[in-house]
Amino acid sequence: MFFFRRSDVKRVPRPSRAPSFALPKRRTPVLLSPSNQHDQLPFLRRSRFSALPHFRAHEDEPESLSLFIAILYVVDLFGIFPFLTLPALLIRLGYFGVLLVLSIIFLQIYTSFLLSQCWTMAEYLDPSILQKRNYPYAALAELAYGPYVSLLVSVLLDLSIFALAVPTIVMAAENLEAVVLRMSAGVYNFSYCYWAIIVGLVICPLMWLGSPKHMRGLAIIAVCVMIIIVGLLWYCLLDAPAIGTPFQGVSMELPGFLTILSSYSILAFQFDIHPVLLTLQIDMKRKSQVSWAALSGIAITCSVAIVGAIIAAYKFGTMITSNLLHSLPTSVPFYVMLILMSLQLCFSVTVASSAMFLQIENFFKLPESLCCKRILIRSCVLALEVLVAEFVPSFDALMDVVGGTITGPLVFILPPLLYRRIRRMERVHQRIAAEASYGSLPLDLNYDPIELEMEPLLVAAKPRSPHVCWLRVARYLSRLECDISCTMAVLIFGVLATFLSTYLNLFTLTNLFKNNSPCLSNLTAH
Repeated sequence: MFFFRRSDVKRVPRPSRAPSFALPKRRTPVLLSPSNQHDQLPFLRRSRFSALPHFRAHEDEPESLSLFIAILYVVDLFGIFPFLTLPALLIRLGYFGVLLVLSIIFLQIYTSFLLSQCWTMAEYLDPSILQKRNYPYAALAELAYGPYVSLLVSVLLDLSIFALAVPTIVMAAENLEAVVLRMSAGVYNFSYCYWAIIVGLVICPLMWLGSPKHMRGLAIIAVCVMIIIVGLLWYCLLDAPAIGTPFQGVSMELPGFLTILSSYSILAFQFDIHPVLLTLQIDMKRKSQVSWAALSGIAITCSVAIVGAIIAAYKFGTMITSNLLHSLPTSVPFYVMLILMSLQLCFSVTVASSAMFLQIENFFKLPESLCCKRILIRSCVLALEVLVAEFVPSFDALMDVVGGTITGPLVFILPPLLYRRIRRMERVHQRIAAEASYGSLPLDLNYDPIELEMEPLLVAAKPRSPHVCWLRVARYLSRLECDISCTMAVLIFGVLATFLSTYLNLFTLTNLFKNNSPCLSNLTAH
């Protein structure tokens, strides 16, 4: 029968009589996770398989932010402060105010670009800096100047964000108090002190969210609310009766030096994005687009605020108050606008506080997921902000101090310093890498790719064409290292403005609280 035996049938092995310890041990098969089980397949990388629907590398992590969502974050971060305070500021400065506002905004955009470039260069120099994503600003300072400067940056950053949250809570509480007071014609007055606590309770669960990539829906809702607010604000301005002639009292004269300095502090406070910029950049899908997000968000907010300021100047002239809401008549759209403003301020302070909370949680080594310790820490910090807000007389009492003394170094001093230092470190790194790669071969370490690329273009083009003129200007700017020169100019401006603002604040700090807060007055009365 062996002639008909099938050759493809495997013989069953006989059971061995040897003891178990003498038998060869079978290795258990290695079960790879879905994210890397196809790494050894040829011609395909892990990133390719990570993009497939069944092989995602990070299943629990939310997706990175797109450019559109980042722009919404920037718009939400500024909030409604520019819409309410910029009209009176422009009227006080006259026609010179438009030039000052545009100059400060241009410097804000430029320094935000410098800061984003610093993070890009830092990732190239030290890839391990990505592990410090919870405190990126301080990590850049540590890379450039050491741990002491990093500690200073951390303190300034936390103070800036904390001081930004206090006027936000104050203004939200004042708006809700005005709704009850005006609707009842002064009969009922639910105190601002209680409204501040209610606003804190509304913000508290929103604060438990993590980084900006966990707040995508919050940013979309906040911007939708802001669009409604802008529409209602322009309706109330156009519907309000005019006082005097159009643009009455707006002068062409140059304002005083102290007025310009105080206006600089307020503008630096209102258009400050730098504490949250790096956190936003780390969470973006394309990190190089964060500069476009900052530019688009600032341009949108500034354009809407200037249009509203022009309408307010046309209607009220110099009779406008420091808070535009006090100049508007009462109506149903006005009440709806006040309530929506308070809601939007809650969203704005949530987004702005994310960088501070991530830094605090990194100090206590908390996980990125939601836990009881995160809830406790963020709730305690919010309670402290509400407590400070109870003793602040008005929302604009801290603008000069915060904008001139705390925000100024973070916006106009540190970005140029960090950029110059990290740029120099990058050049040294490239030189060392070139020497290590080519050994003892003679190298032209002054090699400039811009010169090499432009030379054939200049030869091939017509001598006096506009294209050749532009190429020559670009080559001269490259030779002069225009970016280094511009950073030095911004650095000098930031040092002078911060020094003069701080010097002025030392003499005016006692006058800020000359009108006691109603909460403090009630406490002393009892």
